[in-house]
Amino acid sequence: MEGSITKRKDGRWQGAVDIPSLSGERKRKYVYAKTRQECRKKVHELIEQIESSGLLNLSKLPFTDFAQKWLDTYCINLSPTTLSGYKKSINTYASKYIGGMVISKILPIHIQEMINDFSKTHSEKTCRNLLGDIGGVFKYGVLNKTLTYNPCAGVKIPKDIDKFEYYIYNEKEYNSLLNIVTGTKEEIPILLAGLCGLRVSEIMGLTWNDINFETHEINIRKANVHVNGAVISKSTKTRTSYRRIVAPSYVIERLSEYKNVGYVYPKKDGSPEHGGNYGKRFARILKNAYLPQTRFHDLRHFNATMMLKKGITDKEAAERLGHSDINMTKKYQHVLSNMKNRPAEILDTIVKVMDVKMDVK
Repeated sequence: MEGSITKRKDGRWQGAVDIPSLSGERKRKYVYAKTRQECRKKVHELIEQIESSGLLNLSKLPFTDFAQKWLDTYCINLSPTTLSGYKKSINTYASKYIGGMVISKILPIHIQEMINDFSKTHSEKTCRNLLGDIGGVFKYGVLNKTLTYNPCAGVKIPKDIDKFEYYIYNEKEYNSLLNIVTGTKEEIPILLAGLCGLRVSEIMGLTWNDINFETHEINIRKANVHVNGAVISKSTKTRTSYRRIVAPSYVIERLSEYKNVGYVYPKKDGSPEHGGNYGKRFARILKNAYLPQTRFHDLRHFNATMMLKKGITDKEAAERLGHSDINMTKKYQHVLSNMKNRPAEILDTIVKVMDVKMDVK
């Protein structure tokens, strides 16, 4: 820790010492003297006083304790889901590797070793999220002068991470799934994801009042997410996620069979369900029906590829999916790349497995 010494206009010497603060607010203490030598002495005494008072103990805290202070101060205004993600990165993942290490003693090599090991069992995206989340802890340590550098800077995500391979249903597989669930409650989320492109959290937050059966419009305004053991309702993922779409006629026809009050897909007691539970339930449905395993979220990918395949523009597809960037929608083009040389007649016959129309407005 260092202090600064300057001469004032009134002839006196002024010494200043910065005090670390997790809030980011600049805190400084001053001393004054008639001579430079006397002022320097007072600055040294002030530094000793600060150190002995415990104001600098932040740099001596274990990573998890320092991170908790960061969560308690910097993150108080964040959304519950964002905060939950940070806590998971810190307490579930990072604490295993650097949780007990003194925050100021953590080096880039420690972070790199953590990411290298973590990447053996997690996707590249999860590795980047972890690095970004804990990087935020160190970033504010630097900002508050508790740390001199961010050890996450320059850390590389291993390139040999196995990329997750999507398994996206074709029309025949999707219609086989629909035939299995038609007439059951499970038909509802499978229709909304596969033919309307809704996220699982959006489906769980959807109420019957959000559906206009006359105009076929569905208003996606909120999402139900699971945070700290409870289901909470929040605004949709982004501004563009808040949207109104025209559903295919087939979807509206089927949903009318289940029309009720409250949530479209609630628990048995009418309380809100959350997507984590449904993902496991969906996997069991596929297993029992001897259908290829795919994630529930991949039905949304199915919806995207079908729109692109049938000539719906990137912009229109992005608006229906609630994407803020059409490049997010374009990533599905790779799924269609192997279809370019197939005869158009074959593609036409695939959609005749079931007469499900993709109406788009």
